Amino acid sequence: MRLEKKETSRSMFSAPGLEEVKCFFASSDFPSQEGEVFYFYYQALGWRTESGSPIYDWKALASQWVWNLEN
Repeated sequence: MRLEKKETSRSMFSAPGLEEVKCFFASSDFPSQEGEVFYFYYQALGWRTESGSPIYDWKALASQWVWNLEN
């Protein structure tokens, strides 16, 4: 009997668009320019973390980015 591998949201990650990221940052009361910095930074990394792990939830990562700006 073979078990089928269930696809999760992790395996279905799709990179956000620039406008989507800018809107997210604007909704967090941060300048859209900071959203551009975030977008191009992770775009250059291939939507992977600095350690090379794939990114599954860019909004969580963006929230951490915003938190680091505040602190």
